[in-house]
Amino acid sequence: MRRPIYFLIGWLILWGGCSGDTRYDSNTSVPKGDPPFPLLKTSWVIDPADVISDSVTAGGDAICQKLKEDGIAEVVIVIINSVKHPEDWATHYGRWLELGRKGLSGEGGNNGVVWLIRPDSENKITISVGRGLPQFTTSDYSPIMEEVVDYLNFNNFDRGVMELARGTDLVLRRIYGK
Repeated sequence: MRRPIYFLIGWLILWGGCSGDTRYDSNTSVPKGDPPFPLLKTSWVIDPADVISDSVTAGGDAICQKLKEDGIAEVVIVIINSVKHPEDWATHYGRWLELGRKGLSGEGGNNGVVWLIRPDSENKITISVGRGLPQFTTSDYSPIMEEVVDYLNFNNFDRGVMELARGTDLVLRRIYGK
């Protein structure tokens, strides 16, 4: 008599596991004490801190849009103040945006990158990389960060954001061959 119950429970578990939600972690909440997530409106470059020019927003957006169109990655650069938990904030933000192609990481999904720039912090730059970009590692993005951090430390956010977008584009295209 217990067999039908076990079969039903097993079927529900299997069905639930195949329900289409392929996220490995669904935490999309803003870390406690951090600013709310800004909406992704018309640009991949988001500047609630209001420290970059419109031309840099447009230039960075064009680079990020081309990465998306070419199927390489979805890259967001967000410049915001008052983030106390940068790693969690950037990771949760990417999940909240549902950044990256849908599907399993091994099938090219989850290919999002969030660059977080915090103008009011000593450590100004943080990255969160989706699992769908396994070859984009610390040894690849650390040189980009090292190049950009000097611009950011001297409040040259325009140059820092453009170098960040260009460097990310160059490295991702080298790695993923598109």
